[in-house]
Amino acid sequence: MSYKDCFDKERRDFLRVVKQAGISAGMLKASAMIGGVMLARVAEAQTTPTKSCSVFMPGGCTPAKFFPTGSTMPIQTIPLQSHYNAGRIALIKNATMMQGGHGVMFNRFNDPNPWGKQSFDVNLGKTIGANYPVKCLNLGTTPVTELSRDSVQIPAITSPQAALDILFSGGGGGGGGSIPPRKSLVDVHYAAVNELKTKLGQHEKIKLDSHFNAIREIELALESTNPNPNTCSAPPNTNAIGFDATSKLMTDIGVLALSCNLSASVSLAFGTDEHLHFLDAVAKPRASHDSHHNQGNPNYNGFYDEDVAYYMSLTKQLIDKLEAKGLLSSTIVTQVSDMGNVDAHTGQNTPMLVAGAGVRGGVVDAGGLSQTALFQSVGLKLRADQGPNGSAFRNWGAATIAGLFA
Repeated sequence: MSYKDCFDKERRDFLRVVKQAGISAGMLKASAMIGGVMLARVAEAQTTPTKSCSVFMPGGCTPAKFFPTGSTMPIQTIPLQSHYNAGRIALIKNATMMQGGHGVMFNRFNDPNPWGKQSFDVNLGKTIGANYPVKCLNLGTTPVTELSRDSVQIPAITSPQAALDILFSGGGGGGGGSIPPRKSLVDVHYAAVNELKTKLGQHEKIKLDSHFNAIREIELALESTNPNPNTCSAPPNTNAIGFDATSKLMTDIGVLALSCNLSASVSLAFGTDEHLHFLDAVAKPRASHDSHHNQGNPNYNGFYDEDVAYYMSLTKQLIDKLEAKGLLSSTIVTQVSDMGNVDAHTGQNTPMLVAGAGVRGGVVDAGGLSQTALFQSVGLKLRADQGPNGSAFRNWGAATIAGLFA
């Protein structure tokens, strides 16, 4: 049989698995979870990277304190030492972020002149994620509307409960907004899951139980951080549960979406490039904007280094969780920031990194190339150019960054 492209073949493979399991279209529509479990069997046969996690970290860096010259990570990236030693991370130096600085979030996951185009995470959702229940899950800690785009702005999902509802209610897109309160997602799908188990082999039954256990663990985490878990009327803020707790919970939800095969494209925005979020897990809690505008002030001595290292600890946690779930062999993590050297507040020397599947670890020189080349390199590795929707975002003949992948 001939196929239009690799994604057409995967879609047909998936439909064959569903047919052989005797699962009706109605059951698939009733529970995105069931579609994810079936897709897992197809995904296991893939030998190339199939998933993406796009990360935004604000604040830039001090290049001399961010990029190692030998094997030891400097003060700003020291949380990444173990993953750097294991060759799981490529730190990209001499990279450029177009329109670096504050207030242009739409450029962070995009190319120049992004109006009317798809952002990188959305484009991947429509190419490598075309067969998945949720095309793109765009998670954030701070309300922002300009990072993810599909011709128009897509608000970041800043409510953990809303993110879970989108994942497991069968909703097909990313995007923010409030979802009415509901009972446990596990309980909602209890009847459908029991029916499904009568049609599955032992392998799928074990995977299904594992997925639902993971969902319940996150629900318990939500209940422990939210004094009124039965409400979900507004996104959480720093006064409610805090930046650190929100960041870690959103990381858990993003990893859950990837591990349960509910989405192939997840984005995580830890704050915004306006730096209005409040860092509550540093030694002296403060607004993110303070430290990198007061480098010469002795009262802020060491604060900026601590801020960058804290953000890198969030990256470490993400990679830790992907590794624990066995996802690093199938997922590429791409991280960008809003500026380079913080003293200049420009887009030059912007810290970027790639981690996960097929990455050649170490320090890679981008030679001044921008995030366009970074996304081009990762998109080609993920075969996004082979999908029917790939050309809606980029010209696949553009420049790439050499040396990122083995």
